[in-house]
Amino acid sequence: MFVGHYSAAFLAKRVAPAVPLPVYFVTCQLIDLFWGGFVLLGVEKMRVIPDFTRSNGLDLYFMPYTHSLSSALLWSIGTAILFWLCTPRLAQRTRCAIAIGLTVAAHWMLDLLVHIPDLPLWFDSMKVGLGWWNYWTFALLLELALMWGSVLLCLGTVAENRHRYLLLAVAMTGLHLYSLFKQPAEPSAVAMQLLGAYLALTVGAWWASRPVSAGKAIAA
Repeated sequence: MFVGHYSAAFLAKRVAPAVPLPVYFVTCQLIDLFWGGFVLLGVEKMRVIPDFTRSNGLDLYFMPYTHSLSSALLWSIGTAILFWLCTPRLAQRTRCAIAIGLTVAAHWMLDLLVHIPDLPLWFDSMKVGLGWWNYWTFALLLELALMWGSVLLCLGTVAENRHRYLLLAVAMTGLHLYSLFKQPAEPSAVAMQLLGAYLALTVGAWWASRPVSAGKAIAA
């Protein structure tokens, strides 16, 4: 799953708006950010096999440190605790820390829908996955529906720059479609493409959530 993961970020922003949207963009993809780094370092393994599933050619055969249920729970709890410790002055700090932890944990739950059985429950064993990647149109519509639905719900927390959120959603849709038709042939290239996309979208979230009045003040 790609842009569908950001549904957790937008929903968390609605529930706990004190946390900046770019932070939620990082935490909803935190597991994949580490996965990309681990693939580049050779710690976790994948192969690119054309038409491995109807949606992509990713054979994700070894990723126990990021995509097992046990590790995902550790990532989410650890991130929530770290956020709580680092934000002593934040209003509703506990509520925000819980939202952060759930955003991280949602990554595994959303992956469960689309992955074939390559998600371990414990380390590298008992692998599960509903396999909806094998239904190309359904998987695409699911991701876009999750992302767009959460964006529209999130607009309730946005005061003056709703058009930027909508433009961000349009850009995310385009990037998702591009990723479906332009998939690299090498594992390292896949990891680098995804890491670059996550960085670009985080910058986009910063732009979308930045108050329009701040930009006008700088221009003046």
